[in-house]
Amino acid sequence: MPLIADPSDDAERRINAALKRLDANLRKAIAGCKGSKGAPGAWERKVEPTMRGPGYLSFVIRYMSFCGGPYPPSGTMSIVYDLRTGYPVDWTHLLPPSLTGKVSLNPGMDGTKMVTLASHRLFSLYLDGYDLASRMPGTGIAAEDLANCKEAVQETPDPPMMVWLDAKAGGLAVQFDLPHAVQVCAVPVVIPVASLRADGANSGLLDAIEAAHKEGM
Repeated sequence: MPLIADPSDDAERRINAALKRLDANLRKAIAGCKGSKGAPGAWERKVEPTMRGPGYLSFVIRYMSFCGGPYPPSGTMSIVYDLRTGYPVDWTHLLPPSLTGKVSLNPGMDGTKMVTLASHRLFSLYLDGYDLASRMPGTGIAAEDLANCKEAVQETPDPPMMVWLDAKAGGLAVQFDLPHAVQVCAVPVVIPVASLRADGANSGLLDAIEAAHKEGM
């Protein structure tokens, strides 16, 4: 994981320690990963810092593992830290109950437990933005598969969803994983600040997203 360079306070040092624990979890998962005939398997991990202040540090983490079996599984995790405390954010303090819904800890592919939100309103906002998001360049979804993908994401009502801050797009990114056969359909949707503000999200959080978007952070 990309660490904070030259941490200036206890909060930043606390975040770096947590990021090192994420690396330790992955190393443990890799050690137990075996390919065909017991040979060592392999993992791929791509980490994207999606917001680097003010106030918050956000990551989205994408995995693919090769540990035997005909199809390598893939998955996504996210985590957002409060730069003032050094701890993961409490979404129930930043988003209204209509958006947080049921808050759970769900294990990722490497065993790390990440916060997910299962909310009818959040899922509705995801579906509202899915058509546009699924057509963006780089999703890997072929034009002829768009209708099938939309059907696939609608099959599980109010799924546990990962959320993170997206400074580039200027909003709250939302995504959930799908079965391997349709995992390509699992694309993030960014809910814009204006929509979040209308739903009653924390104004300090929204101001921070807008500032980061303006500064390209």
